[in-house]
Amino acid sequence: MRNNKSLMTIFLIVFIDLLGFGLILPLLPYIAEKYSASPLQIGLLTAAYSFFQLISAPILGKLSDRYGRKKLLIISQLGSAVGYLILGLAGNLPLLFLSRIIDGITGGNISIAQAYIADVTTRENRARGMGLIGAAFGLGFIFGPAIGGALSKISYSTPAYFATAVSLITVLTTIFFLKETVNEKTASVSPKTKFSFSEFKRILGLYPIGLLITVFFMLNTAFSIMQGNFALWTQKTFNYDASQNGWLFAYIGIIAVVIQMRILPFVIKKFHEKNILKISLLFMAIGLFLIPLSKNPNFLYIALFFMPLGNGLANPTIQALASENVPKEEYGETLGILQSAGSFGRILGPVIGGEIFQTLGKDTAFYFAGGIVLLTLIYLRYKLK
Repeated sequence: MRNNKSLMTIFLIVFIDLLGFGLILPLLPYIAEKYSASPLQIGLLTAAYSFFQLISAPILGKLSDRYGRKKLLIISQLGSAVGYLILGLAGNLPLLFLSRIIDGITGGNISIAQAYIADVTTRENRARGMGLIGAAFGLGFIFGPAIGGALSKISYSTPAYFATAVSLITVLTTIFFLKETVNEKTASVSPKTKFSFSEFKRILGLYPIGLLITVFFMLNTAFSIMQGNFALWTQKTFNYDASQNGWLFAYIGIIAVVIQMRILPFVIKKFHEKNILKISLLFMAIGLFLIPLSKNPNFLYIALFFMPLGNGLANPTIQALASENVPKEEYGETLGILQSAGSFGRILGPVIGGEIFQTLGKDTAFYFAGGIVLLTLIYLRYKLK
């Protein structure tokens, strides 16, 4: 894989960034409950970030095609720092929403990092390169929730302040160590039109881009139903607190890192990316169905093994396939739209899951999410040539 130094630098930046994200995410339900938020309001709080990321990610991606990855990454990272700081200072539910909204508006960092990886990898190594993002996610969820759970014993504000500091470190790392990959030649051929609905329709109409965007949306919807309800489910099922849930997220992260850094490179050499995507959906569905069947913590660890296994194979494969089917000057825009579709799923997932959890019971939401993944697998099987 060429340009390994650049890959390791962007990996480090994404890892530090997601360390801050991992610090906060498992704690959000507990912070919101402190202000008497209902399960539906907790779902809306989780969805707020993704709603605004849905709008901003394609715009930031297109701007990165035109003006460079580095500048836009710095803007995204500064937005995260401000959002975490407000979260730490928040004394009511509206301020919690404001913190997630600000972070969401500037939340194009992952899609820009993916575009950066597409810039510095060959077609043959693209999925492996994208797997570094997933590995960074995994490492962020190994250390982030564990650190956040420990710091939450001091106060719920302490992890937010720590995440603010972590985000500022990513800004400095980007400024001093990341090389720009968008040169004047690439920027000059990047479409100068503003991102619009017609531009979205054009990219959505490209095969297999439209199909991949649909699949990514469905997977993120299902995963977010699980993610948005998991902490409350373990609390009601096993009486787990924030610290114990932090260790469960860390366990998921360890599996994700092994999958992305060890298993994925091997699997890519043996199987076509389209077949990898199909089997990954099956693993994900198995994990979702097994979670509510877990009546003791030991079985829960078995169920949770399948989630990062499926998700860890699916995400980089979808991202690689998407970038392989568009020209280089549209990497940022296309991956931004893909990220936007994921954000839309992360909006609907917590809201749908929160409502199902509240009205139909704590187990039903996970069965519903598993059904979504199975239907997506059937759809993909007949549509992907």
